[in-house]
Amino acid sequence: METLFQDLRYGFRMLYKNPGFTAVALLALALGIGANTAIFSVVNSVLLRPLSYSDPSRLVMIWENHQQRGGPEREWASPADFRDYQEQTNSFEHITAFLGWGPTLTGQGEPEDLLGAAVSHDTFAMLGIQPALGRTFSEEEDRPGAEKVVVLSNQLWNRRFASDPTIVGKNIALSDESYTVIGVMPRGFTFPILTNAELFRTVKPAIAGLQGCDRGCVILRLIARLKSSVTIEGARAEMNAIAVQTAERYPESNKGVGTTLVPLQEQLVGDVRPAMLVLLGAVGLVLLIACANVANLLLARAATREKEVAIRAALGARRMRLIRQHLTESLTLALIGGMLGLILAFWLVHLLVTFAPKGTPRVDEIAIDPIVLAFTCGVALFTGVAFGLAPALLSSKTNLSNALKEGGRDTSASSRGVRIRSALVVFEVALALMLLIGAGLLIKSFVNLQHIDPGFNPRSALRVDVSLPRTRYPARNQPTAFYKQLIERIVALPGVQSVGGISRLPLSGGGTDTEFEIEGQPPSEPDRQPVAWYSSVTPDYFRTMGIRLIQGREPLESDNADSPKVVVISETLARRYFPDEDPIGKRLVFGTDKREIAGIVSDVNHFGLTQDARPTMYFPHAQSPARGMSLVVRTASNPLALVASIRNQVSALDQNLATSNVMTLEELVASSIAEPRFTLLLLGSFAAVALVLSGIGVYGVVSYSVSQRSHEIGVRMALGAQVSDVLKLVIAQGMTLVLGGVGVGLLAAFALSRVMSKLLYGVSPTDLTIFAATSLILTGVALGACSVPGRRATRVDPMESLRYE
Repeated sequence: METLFQDLRYGFRMLYKNPGFTAVALLALALGIGANTAIFSVVNSVLLRPLSYSDPSRLVMIWENHQQRGGPEREWASPADFRDYQEQTNSFEHITAFLGWGPTLTGQGEPEDLLGAAVSHDTFAMLGIQPALGRTFSEEEDRPGAEKVVVLSNQLWNRRFASDPTIVGKNIALSDESYTVIGVMPRGFTFPILTNAELFRTVKPAIAGLQGCDRGCVILRLIARLKSSVTIEGARAEMNAIAVQTAERYPESNKGVGTTLVPLQEQLVGDVRPAMLVLLGAVGLVLLIACANVANLLLARAATREKEVAIRAALGARRMRLIRQHLTESLTLALIGGMLGLILAFWLVHLLVTFAPKGTPRVDEIAIDPIVLAFTCGVALFTGVAFGLAPALLSSKTNLSNALKEGGRDTSASSRGVRIRSALVVFEVALALMLLIGAGLLIKSFVNLQHIDPGFNPRSALRVDVSLPRTRYPARNQPTAFYKQLIERIVALPGVQSVGGISRLPLSGGGTDTEFEIEGQPPSEPDRQPVAWYSSVTPDYFRTMGIRLIQGREPLESDNADSPKVVVISETLARRYFPDEDPIGKRLVFGTDKREIAGIVSDVNHFGLTQDARPTMYFPHAQSPARGMSLVVRTASNPLALVASIRNQVSALDQNLATSNVMTLEELVASSIAEPRFTLLLLGSFAAVALVLSGIGVYGVVSYSVSQRSHEIGVRMALGAQVSDVLKLVIAQGMTLVLGGVGVGLLAAFALSRVMSKLLYGVSPTDLTIFAATSLILTGVALGACSVPGRRATRVDPMESLRYE
């Protein structure tokens, strides 16, 4: 132990005596370890740490599988199917259902639209969550006609009710209905899937208000807890058998409908897993480059300490003792770098949480916890051994006779050091090129995303959502009259060019599809009916959005409840169901309802820029009223300047209404590609750090070589070598290593870039343009790093060099 303390004191003293070396080494290590710690904290919180529910490994999502019907593999379930699963399955302790709920809170200051969830009464018991105040729902409260009760999230309780400890038992107004608060959830509780939900009601009373929604009406999402003795494979088999039996009993609604079971954690994080694993691999490469850099620095430093090591060996120090001394210095350097990296990681984690795309799962849980601290310690120890072992082994094997001579040098050790340092440069360049290629592929993919036409013009347009409560607007024609008045008021505001409304705005996700028949064509098979998404739109919506009218006409003011019903269809719907005929004037049949096709408009990317446009129908709002609408306001200048005026117009018509989702359409489009932008920013940053570190590594090796070959260079110049000859000699030595690293990096990138395929859009993982461009960039940086010591070599004075030798 005493010798260990001696080694530590000596190591600290040597670091203190070489401040330049110490600063450069610590900077490289702090960047590598800090970035690794920050990204691992994200991966640990999002992917590795169990969900904060009781025994989360047994929680699964139950989806209906509609692939045989031409639909998705993961579709929501109908209330009737939910009942069947509850009654017939033996694999689960609980099967619960939930759906989104968006009430407006009034009577507590400024009205506010809230995001909530209607849940089964035993949902919180299934999750193993106890309320901080009061209680959760009873079975009696989850029946149609039951008393209206609500449970608040801790965030909403703090934000709107000032953490009132007497809130339980009080009544609050939600969309003009009185609800009794029965409980408050604990701090930090996040509801699965609907992670932003701030309040909860029971699901069966909510479904009871949806007339005619039972079998075939897919509105519920299901979460279940497996029994301890049942595997997920056994549950899948049982659920598929139940689906087959249900399809036999109800072929009209359930033919071709299966089930899909997904572990809840996989459901929550599956979409972000590829990007996070790629980032973790990328930041690992940065750490390896940092280790190679520090190892190069230590090798150069070891060459200057040959005589010191020889003297220690001559005085009786064994080789293991010398190796331990060098490793102690390396580990000391690594641990200091680890502490600095940990400080950097705290700052980086804060940035990651702040700028993470909206909707990133479990983002509120991201933190540096004991597991991350242990990871940081492990990384620091690994790096200390990784970059210290080769210099320690090399310097401990010294020829005492040569090293102790005046001006002597152990040529065998020196040549071994040169080979190791050269190999490290090749290694650094290869890793840096892999990161640059990854960043280049993401850049090209992101550029492609930005050039996708969303199907509308987002410039100088504002989105404002308004929702009317059913209790205050019960009549069918009331929403139509309200929005007509509101649009007229907004159009009259200075700077407004036009206003339109739609029940489900593009790129906002969600919505509803429906089956239909085409009049005059043979009826479709039960599971082969045409399907399309639909929305209600006000007159002037398409002109306001900049959606192109291809044929026919748009909805007009005259398309009201008393006029013949019409529909406007998208270009994709027209191509798919009317491939060789003109659809204008033909009629679509929805049960007993018939609508004449009045127009065709261009496609819109409703579910995301990278998603194919789906068949879509637009109904005149006066003929299919919707209580919740997104208003689009086209302006002549900055649309955000009109927000206050628009809110005033809403309040003038109804002071208990709130506005929500206020943003420009440009912000809406930007948010749809926030995740690839964030991934590109991180990977691009890592690639830039790798480029700088590899450039420093090339410079260090070439610079050291010039200092070691000063005698040779002096002789060459004394014998008549020109400046250009010396410059070529030095640069050729460095670029040989660089080109070797480029070759290795290209081969590795060709093999590994395919793991990024899920992150790319419109780009091949082996895009030759990106491979060539990044190789040229890295080669150019390396050439600049070689030219600096090369120019210094041309200024060597032959007489001084020869006299010194």
